[in-house]
Amino acid sequence: MKENKILKLIHIAWRERWSDSQFGINIKNFQMHLRTVMRKCIRCNALLSFVATVCKVSFAEFDGFLRLINSVGGSNNEGTNLAWDFDDDVVTTTRTKTMCCNYCPEFPKVVLPRGVSGDVYNLADSILQQALIGSTANPLVLNYLKHSLCAHLVSHAAVLRRIAKYEHFERLYCTTSLLDFLDSVIAGVTCRAKTEEAILPGALVSLINWLMQVFAMITAHYEIHRELNSEQSYMLGQCCLVIEKVIKNQFLMAIIYVGCHEDPDYYGQIRERYAAIKTSLTNSNFNPTHPSIEAYLHQLAYVDVHHLDMPLLDIQPKPEPVTYCVQPLLTVDVLLNPCNDTSYYVAKIQMVQRLKKFSNTRLFYEIVRAGFVSLSNVMETTHDTMWGAFTFFKVPQIIKQLQALNRAVGEQTPNDYIPEVVEAIELLLEDKLLLDFMDSKCSCNIIEYLLNDWTKQHLVNDMHVKHFAAQREGTSVLLQKRDASTQAPSIINFIIRAEVPLSGVLKTLSTDYNKVQEALLGVLCQVLVGNSFDLILSVATVEGRLKTFVSRLILCNENSKQVPGEMGKASIIRSTLFDVSFLMLTFIVQTYGSDAVLSNNGDSFFEKWVRECMVERNKPKNPRNMIVMCDENMVDELLLNLSKPEPQLKNINITWQDVCLNLPGVLYQVLIAWEKETLSSADVKNILDNIKRRLFSFSVCATSFLCAYMCSVKENELLKPLNMIQQFLAPPSAEEMSSQENIKERLGLSFQIIRKLQHDVRPTVNPKSRSITLVQNLVSQTPLMDQFRDVWRTVNENGWLPIRAAQILESLLHAGGAAWLTTRLLEEILKCKYIHDMMKTMDIVFAILHLDIELSTEALLTQVVPAMIQNRQGEDIDEPHLHVLARLCVYCIISAVETRHYTNFSYQKKRSRSHDGDDMDLNNTVKMRKINTDSSDNSSSNDFLGDSNLFNTHASTHLRNTPNQLKESLQNSIQYIFKIFQQFLQTDKLSLKFVSLLVECGQERVRLVLNLLPTNLINNLLKVMLTDQISVGLIARLYDLRTSCGRQAAVADLTLWRNLKLKEQSIHL
Repeated sequence: MKENKILKLIHIAWRERWSDSQFGINIKNFQMHLRTVMRKCIRCNALLSFVATVCKVSFAEFDGFLRLINSVGGSNNEGTNLAWDFDDDVVTTTRTKTMCCNYCPEFPKVVLPRGVSGDVYNLADSILQQALIGSTANPLVLNYLKHSLCAHLVSHAAVLRRIAKYEHFERLYCTTSLLDFLDSVIAGVTCRAKTEEAILPGALVSLINWLMQVFAMITAHYEIHRELNSEQSYMLGQCCLVIEKVIKNQFLMAIIYVGCHEDPDYYGQIRERYAAIKTSLTNSNFNPTHPSIEAYLHQLAYVDVHHLDMPLLDIQPKPEPVTYCVQPLLTVDVLLNPCNDTSYYVAKIQMVQRLKKFSNTRLFYEIVRAGFVSLSNVMETTHDTMWGAFTFFKVPQIIKQLQALNRAVGEQTPNDYIPEVVEAIELLLEDKLLLDFMDSKCSCNIIEYLLNDWTKQHLVNDMHVKHFAAQREGTSVLLQKRDASTQAPSIINFIIRAEVPLSGVLKTLSTDYNKVQEALLGVLCQVLVGNSFDLILSVATVEGRLKTFVSRLILCNENSKQVPGEMGKASIIRSTLFDVSFLMLTFIVQTYGSDAVLSNNGDSFFEKWVRECMVERNKPKNPRNMIVMCDENMVDELLLNLSKPEPQLKNINITWQDVCLNLPGVLYQVLIAWEKETLSSADVKNILDNIKRRLFSFSVCATSFLCAYMCSVKENELLKPLNMIQQFLAPPSAEEMSSQENIKERLGLSFQIIRKLQHDVRPTVNPKSRSITLVQNLVSQTPLMDQFRDVWRTVNENGWLPIRAAQILESLLHAGGAAWLTTRLLEEILKCKYIHDMMKTMDIVFAILHLDIELSTEALLTQVVPAMIQNRQGEDIDEPHLHVLARLCVYCIISAVETRHYTNFSYQKKRSRSHDGDDMDLNNTVKMRKINTDSSDNSSSNDFLGDSNLFNTHASTHLRNTPNQLKESLQNSIQYIFKIFQQFLQTDKLSLKFVSLLVECGQERVRLVLNLLPTNLINNLLKVMLTDQISVGLIARLYDLRTSCGRQAAVADLTLWRNLKLKEQSIHL
């Protein structure tokens, strides 16, 4: 039936267009050829279409083409291999010019099986081979190849790969024809199938190598002959034109970028060829007519992801004029981690520098300004000294390490100052209001004081000090005169001078104990006078010598334990040393947390007492465990002795350390007897007075048990233990005050400790002791929401984070949980109406979340943001709030990854938190120090060594390295938010911004996060969004191109982007 249709078409053509006069050929032979073709062709439908097309051309062409088909095929059973010897038969046909562009595309459709690409039969190779047989390329065959590309009969990858194999560069006309062909098709290069995606990157890289060869051949010829003929000039021009089109095509550059990761060795050959071209151009002084060709060649030889455009989503492309992030972040870190070494702060600040794109000058300015802002706010002596010490001692070290990290290789800087620091001080001098306030508060020219110390660190030199001090001298003098009558002495002087006493104390503590007991007692008691202890602790903390101080105090306490049979003055000195060292250690643990200053498995008496008996914030102790540990015989003997009007503890066989450990059993028995009215209030008072009369350490140990006991009983049972604690706070009589040496200093310190212990359990409305205000406790009568509103109002009005606000927010974090606090903070961002206010609030919120960045990030990704995506609609989460929300999520993820990265390296202990058990995830935990017997006074510090050892090479390398490990819970949280994005892909606008900002802000440092991207997320995003919203630069940055899976995913997404782009362009046409 189909044969009849075909013959009818031929008859019509014969009658209407062909005539006997047009050919001299036997009609029967023609019909025989036609029937043979129809019998051998499997796809008669395609043949029918073919005949309908070719009947429009001349009979001679049609007859010749029928002969070609008849000669190609073979027998009927070889119908699926009709293209196998196309190479030989196409030659004869093309030479007689019987191939015409009007019907050439129909030929492969006839001879190729359905759904099979010509690449399977190397069709592109065959066509190009025949087109380039002679000294001149056959334009008809190349034209046919172009039509085959348009008809998707062969792939661009196969054609480009075959062109890259052509090596007969001496055939100028063939090479020029190939360049002309590339010029016409290079803009349309794409992929239509998975098999093409696999070979396109390699094909393009091979093509770049081929273009380099052509260019190198021409430049080498010019270097020898010093001239080019017209053909060579034209070839050079076409080569430059093709290279330019490749460079300006972002899709091609992205594919080349992927391809250079497939075979780095082969790509290295391209760089070598480029180096040879560059040398040849230099030697011959050859200037190509194309103005930018040298830059294009360099770009191809060193293709980089930065050559791929990725529009930034940053609302503020330049660093904001005022940042609200550095001061709150430092406030949180100094509050939580005052004992961390300088590298910890450097890692945090460098992360901010990357996120905010700050220069070194701007960064140094922000650090110093943050120190001044925080110092201007503090009222309590402890924080005053801490921030003063941080600003004057820690900040210079942070700046020096940052400058060393950011210094370019081979960069030379002056030996006596850092230029960026000088520029930062110039910026700081513009903030006159802040400096005026600091001059007034500190009763000095604060800039002069600061820079005088910095000259020792070689941050500035004497000339700079004089110059900057002179600029502030007049204003500073006026301010000091105005406030002379009311201004208290400056704490800055004391802070700077505290470094010398600290070294002296450490040196004395390292001396042989048996030789200097009395001198050591005098030194320690002198430390407790006034605020000297606060000053020394602050300086020791920021200089990294706190652990050294603690270890030597522990050693002193161990050596001061009671020795049976010792009497007289030696016994008194020993007991006083035991008492002083115990109180000082307890105060330090209260201030910084046991995790920060003690080892996990220390075997000293004090470390054992802290582990078993001391009540710490967020580390409650079970009072029953304390009671179980007590020795019943010792408890009975102590009860009997303490019940006497004047106890004689020295006459019993119980040492001071045993008294401390057994007091819980004594007090428990007293409480029971008091409840049952076996003991009267007077009896209880007598026992408590006897406890505190001998050593003040005993009253501290007793209070610790009573606080633990109050946490385990009902509200109506709190009165008696509270009264007992108040009895320990009762001042001793004048007779008792005069009976012991150094009693005033020890008594004051014990009162601070007891009030702090009590406040942690039952905070008072109007605390009288400065130690009480160190932290805000979980226990409060005010609802959490009211506390949050009050503290946020303060933060919002100031524009920065006061110390007190940070303390309250930390308590709210522990009380309400990370999800609750994160939700409240995010709601404050969504309340903002203006971009400036949103970015300001986001910066402060980001810093506050560092109270526990890992838990906060996990809560943000698994609870807060998913709830907003699913529940909020309309304007509640639209632009620009959407952008700010995405940026906050990305900032938190980057910080959480960096924090885990640095924590794994440094193993720094943070102050006690609810999730410290997570530290168990760290492998190969570093061994903690033993009690230090070294005579050095800074053996635990790595911050204040000589300049040559200032920045450990290993630490520097680690800070520069990309994080290589994700915490499991964080990884699960990221995977969960990606899953949410997939579920709400049609309606959610956050996912693309989230992914884009992740790449923009994190770059290669978030590679571990990007590896968690679902394989089809970007693919689906491309299908539901405009291609203008997703760039090839973004796609190329998303995947790890070092792996085959990453390259495959990248090419698949790039190809989809390309095809959608071509579709959009065709629609516009």
